[in-house]
Amino acid sequence: MMTLRELMATFPDNEDCKRYLQERRWPDDVVKCPRCGNDKVYGSKARPFTWQCTACGKPRHPYRFSVLVGTIFEDTKYPMKVWFEVLWSMLNAKKGISAMQIQRQIGCGSYETAFYMCHRLRAGMRDPEFRKLMGEVAPVFWTSG
Repeated sequence: MMTLRELMATFPDNEDCKRYLQERRWPDDVVKCPRCGNDKVYGSKARPFTWQCTACGKPRHPYRFSVLVGTIFEDTKYPMKVWFEVLWSMLNAKKGISAMQIQRQIGCGSYETAFYMCHRLRAGMRDPEFRKLMGEVAPVFWTSG
């Protein structure tokens, strides 16, 4: 089981979290556009963890997607490091954890934000594809549930 201290050391910033997700989602690098399936995608030099597809974009305006597209983290305004911390808390709480407790833990302004994060993570835990992304973040959960 990974301790919170180990989690923070393993994922000290958002880039490390995104790199971890990218390695789990696309171990051999991005090979297809998630929208159209085109196999000619290229990385963006200006934005790390972002790729472009010219096949499903408008002329001179390629479709841009990130490592978060098509996941429960898509369109989030919260840093990935916070999501990983919330996920760790949910997976390591013996009797579960409330959105109110998550709100206090991450210091977000509204209960709705914490509730939304908890809801998305719980929905993701039911999805086998999401489980593939987790790896070492949550090894105990997958063996017990």
